Amino acid sequence: MCKYITIHSTVNFDGFSSVKDLVKKAKENNMKAVGITDHGTFAGAISMLNACRAEGIKPILGMEAYLARDHNCHSKDGQPDGRRGNRHLNLIAKNMKGFENICQLSHAASINGYYYDPRVDYELLDKYKEGIICTSACLSNVVNHLLSVDDYERAKKAVGIFKSIFGADYYMEMMNHGITAELRILPLIQKLAKEMDVKVIATNDCHYPEKTDAEFQEILMCMSSGKDIKDPNRLKFPYDEFYFKSPEEMYKLFNHIPSVMKNTMEIADKCDYSDFILGGNMRLPKFDIPEKFSSPYDYLKYLAFSGLKIRGLDNEPHVKRLTRELDDIKLIWDTKKYDFATYFLIVDEIMNFARENKIASGIRGSGYGSVLLQALGVTDGVDPLVQDLLWERFLGFDDKMFVCEADFGIGDEHILHAEVANSDADATEVMFR
Repeated sequence: MCKYITIHSTVNFDGFSSVKDLVKKAKENNMKAVGITDHGTFAGAISMLNACRAEGIKPILGMEAYLARDHNCHSKDGQPDGRRGNRHLNLIAKNMKGFENICQLSHAASINGYYYDPRVDYELLDKYKEGIICTSACLSNVVNHLLSVDDYERAKKAVGIFKSIFGADYYMEMMNHGITAELRILPLIQKLAKEMDVKVIATNDCHYPEKTDAEFQEILMCMSSGKDIKDPNRLKFPYDEFYFKSPEEMYKLFNHIPSVMKNTMEIADKCDYSDFILGGNMRLPKFDIPEKFSSPYDYLKYLAFSGLKIRGLDNEPHVKRLTRELDDIKLIWDTKKYDFATYFLIVDEIMNFARENKIASGIRGSGYGSVLLQALGVTDGVDPLVQDLLWERFLGFDDKMFVCEADFGIGDEHILHAEVANSDADATEVMFR
């Protein structure tokens, strides 16, 4: 029997399952892969990736996007039927490029496209299509909606648009939750897919882990919409079929069309996140530095000592402390390739932008222990030397990142001391001297 994949939504009070619940259910059912497509956001992807890797299950990372005619139009003029014009669409990352492009789409949808929902449009989809699989989602998708209102020709045109953008990475979905409208368009989906040479996959809208959790999902939806559970007009699912179905249950629904189960697994096979490295590497935006500086570190050092002088702190104690902080940053780059120099330059640019645009800003916590941040102007008003604040408290590493002095022949002035608070501690506090 083909082991299908489940795609799930967990945000916007739309999904009762947690990421851990989802992966746990997949593990119990001996499933090869499990996915997540949160409504309008890609925020759950990393949690999903970590949870699946811990259980040895292949993650499928996606987003259920809201499709608008024009994502820049923030009125009913761009959507004749208002909010209902924001049609659903599943976007799944095949690889790192697809992951980055869905992040771009999510960003554009929230920053520029927000009108009731974070929205994208065809132009954005075409711009960021590389590395993305697109599927037709539920009844709220533009294709399925047009089929449900007997507008077959416009549905066919919509499929043509999606296929022109995504090619063989566009799939049509078949769902069966017992809803009359779903059952009525199932043969139309098959007909249209055959005419347009598009593969069909079997899916199930999954909003809660067990069938018995349907009542809790109802309460969650009331919270989302501000309705009373006794309100007959509240938003609700018509049946309690939106749970995590087992492969056997899915087979019973679609055994008369075995190809749709196999096609679902094709999506899992297309996804490859083997080059996704979490922890140990820093993935930072490219930061352009002036040509006269050979590296981000050299530029950071220049800004730091210039800032120290501007702020009247170019005395021996502050210069000595700043030198040590910069030496630690260089040491971590030389030994572990952690690019904190670029990180600090990015933070400095963000804070400068905030000040120039009169945006209230600041940092909290152990960052005030850094003379470097004070010299850059990121922190203000607190002198770490006067307050006896530790730089080591800010730039700390756990035991997995600890660098032994013997490995690199580090001199006495840069000996790394490790202190473990107790024998049960999971982390080691690394202090640079």
